[in-house]
Amino acid sequence: MAEANLLGRALIGDTSCHGEIDNDRFHLIVGDVLGTYRRNGQSFPLEDVTLGTPLDGVRFFNVMAGFVEPDAVRDPGRLPMWLPKATAFATGDHGVVQVPTVLTGPVQMEAELAVVVGRPLRNASISEAHDAIFGWTVFNDFTATEFGFGQLTPLWATGKSIDGFTSWGPWIRRDLSEDRVMQGLDIHGYVNSEKRQYGNTRWFAFTPSEMLSHVSHLIGLRAGDVLALGTPYPAPDLAVGDRVVCEVEEVGTLHNAVVPGDGNDPHVWPRSPETSLP
Repeated sequence: MAEANLLGRALIGDTSCHGEIDNDRFHLIVGDVLGTYRRNGQSFPLEDVTLGTPLDGVRFFNVMAGFVEPDAVRDPGRLPMWLPKATAFATGDHGVVQVPTVLTGPVQMEAELAVVVGRPLRNASISEAHDAIFGWTVFNDFTATEFGFGQLTPLWATGKSIDGFTSWGPWIRRDLSEDRVMQGLDIHGYVNSEKRQYGNTRWFAFTPSEMLSHVSHLIGLRAGDVLALGTPYPAPDLAVGDRVVCEVEEVGTLHNAVVPGDGNDPHVWPRSPETSLP
């Protein structure tokens, strides 16, 4: 990934800073992270910084049923499906995800590619949405299934919005085209090093631009909003103690550990490296 245009966020001393990741170094930037920015000349070895979520204070949306069957053609009558993910306390690479003790059903991981919006969109055409893409990132959409499966009225937004049930990063790739995404990038999900999910972005039912356009006609999108583009079937069940990995070809790899909830704030950024997790 050294040759890619990667934007991330790290803790330098006691300060959260944005930077570009290049040749295993974190290069500090100044300016508008979602607009015009430049390197300020300072850099640190990547191994000496702790990466957090690439952006802070952003909103999340989920594409539902985001794939067609491999090599199938989308039904012309099919409509986009999505929902807001009203989560707080998102974590990033090597972060822990707490499972609240009040949950009674399985928690699932969902390995996904997500698109990051670069400027406001309202009632946007597909072309306008395409031009507003800021970049791409890896996303793990943790879900409490008891709010969906078996419910007369599924409450998926609830099951996906539990505090801490979002992980994304470790960076945003800026220089990847939507055409390349739709040509096909592999998505893998691993639980305790066992591959449990596989899909490819060429099987997206709708292009990312189509999805952004559709959302923008109902909810105006802001710069920095993150739209997770759907997960390959099936999403695996998790248990406390599991280590999970989401990997998207040409974008990155996201590691998390599932831990028991303790009733406290589920997010303390930055997280310790995974090797120190229980």
